Amino acid sequence: MAHDRVGSMHHLATEPGAPAEEYAWFVEACVEESDGFSATFVRGLSAEEALRRLGATPGDVSGAWGIGAWAASGGTVLVDYGYAELPEALSRGTEAATVFAAFGEEDFYTVNGVVATRFELYLPHWRQGGDPDRLLAHMRELGMPVEEEAPDYFEIRITRGLALAERATSVHLSPAHHAVPAIVGSVDHLY
Repeated sequence: MAHDRVGSMHHLATEPGAPAEEYAWFVEACVEESDGFSATFVRGLSAEEALRRLGATPGDVSGAWGIGAWAASGGTVLVDYGYAELPEALSRGTEAATVFAAFGEEDFYTVNGVVATRFELYLPHWRQGGDPDRLLAHMRELGMPVEEEAPDYFEIRITRGLALAERATSVHLSPAHHAVPAIVGSVDHLY
C-alpha cells in the first residue's frame, strides 16, 4: 500500500542538475559550523512554510535547538546541526530529500509524506523504502556505487548526496542563496 502512495507523485527532475562538485562550498560552510549537519531540500515550499510544517515559528530562536531555512531555486533548503529526523509531514503534497552528513550518514527521499528511498551515504547499493530504486538513474549519473561498495567513493559521498537531493527535488541552493541570512526557528520538540 505504501508503494501506491509513493507512486502518486512521480516527479523527479528531468534537468541534469548541478554536478556534485558544485556542493563542495556548501559542505565547507556547514563544517565550519559543526562536525556534521543535515540538509533537507524541499520542493515548492517557502522557507516560512517549511518551518511551520516542522512546528517551528519563523524567527523564534528561543530554544536550545534551531534550524535554518534558505530560500532556493525551486523551494527551500533546511540545515540542522542537531540531526533531528524531520517529520515526513514536511513532504506532504510535495517532495523532500534529506542528507545526514554525520552519525550514520543517511539519505532520505520522501514523497507526499512517505519514504520512497532511504540508504546510507557510504552504502548506496543497500537501498530501502517504498520505491528503493526510484533515484537509481540519478545515482548512476552522479557516479554513486549502486551495485557494490567502492572504496574511493567515501571521500565524495556527501557532495554526491547533496547533488542527488537537488536532482530528486529540483531545488538548487547556490552560494548567492546561502549568502542571504537564513530564516531560523526553534525545533526543540523534534529532539
